[in-house]
Amino acid sequence: MPRIYGEYLRVQRRVNSKIPTYNFLVFYTSAGLWNTCMGIFQVLLPLYALSLGYSILEISSLIALPVVAEIVTRLFGGALSDRFGERKVLQVCFSLMVLAALALSSATDYRLLLLAQTLAYFSRSIFWASIQSLASQLGELSLGKRLGRLSASNYGGSLIGQSFAGVAAAFFGYRKSFVLLTSLAVLGTFFSFLLPRLEPKPGHRSVWKITVGIGHLLRYRRAWLAISASYAAAIPLAVTVSAYPLYLAYLEYGEQWIGVAVSLRSLGPILIGLLIGSWITIARQKWIYAAGMAGLGVSLVGSGLTGNFALLGLCIFVLGLAGSVMDLLNQVQATEWSDADGRTVAMASMGLGWNFCPFLTPIIVGWIAEAQGFRFAFLATGALFVLAAAGTGLWYRWLGAEAYALKTNRGEVSEAKLKSRPGNDIIVEP
Repeated sequence: MPRIYGEYLRVQRRVNSKIPTYNFLVFYTSAGLWNTCMGIFQVLLPLYALSLGYSILEISSLIALPVVAEIVTRLFGGALSDRFGERKVLQVCFSLMVLAALALSSATDYRLLLLAQTLAYFSRSIFWASIQSLASQLGELSLGKRLGRLSASNYGGSLIGQSFAGVAAAFFGYRKSFVLLTSLAVLGTFFSFLLPRLEPKPGHRSVWKITVGIGHLLRYRRAWLAISASYAAAIPLAVTVSAYPLYLAYLEYGEQWIGVAVSLRSLGPILIGLLIGSWITIARQKWIYAAGMAGLGVSLVGSGLTGNFALLGLCIFVLGLAGSVMDLLNQVQATEWSDADGRTVAMASMGLGWNFCPFLTPIIVGWIAEAQGFRFAFLATGALFVLAAAGTGLWYRWLGAEAYALKTNRGEVSEAKLKSRPGNDIIVEP
């Protein structure tokens, strides 16, 4: 026990270490820049593919297919991050975004569009777990506040990118928009080399040993509850980069208006991150889960019932709000159910919904929309999430998270968490 307790104190010292203010500014700025680039990319790619004459199903497949490879990259990237450090992995992430922007700039057919999308998805697959793990280990604020501020930076960048992308494409054309995207990606890469430095990761663990620990983590039912939360958190992204731009184009709204509407997805998460991030705790997870699922369902059903631009914008805003609540819940779950040295792997594994959702949802919704129309597709998808919200109590009892929450509130989990060993037992059943 003394050795384990010493390891625990070492991790705590790292978490509470003083970090210069400028490093925090660099951290949040770099996160915002990456999301600005991704926001621009997500709006330009489907609209550019549409301008090249591809069908709804082809564009939906273009968005979804790279996710298959992204799942492996996400888990392997998490293992690399826990072995070599989040900072180095994030530098690779920004470099991949530069390559994705260059590929999109030269894309003239489906294969090059697919290459650009794949590179962007590889960048995304290693960004989220690494940046969230880094945030969870910085400063002395509460966990919810730290993750909330990161969420505000991420979605603020996404809001800027998505708002500007449609306007830039409409007024300046795709080529100049691609040049802007590439320039911002290069700037982000520069900032990635200025990210805060943490204490080096333990050197005795191999990448293989850390990767094997993922299988151990996924044996726990509680981890799959977190994965379902991350799937729900990814719904706003999945539908706003596939179904919504095409739906709005079908309703004959211009590119600049499509960019503005899609960008509203990021407005709610900024407010959530800044105002109530500290309210997202493991003790409240059951009610947060139900509210988030219900919000997603209602906003999707509402989108299927209207073609009015203002009402669709409101639905997209609520959709982003609900998704942000689920995203913060997922991050808190992954942090509370893991130790610091296995944090990135835990976040990558429990965040697998961010990979499954962008793969499955665009294809399913695109297929339904092709067969039955967009309105029916939104109604059917929304109804599924309303049902998921209604069954929250059942999911929590079945997956064991309700009992864990009770033990956490009574202080019975702290000793078990001390027994968590990096690269082996990443999550411990109390």
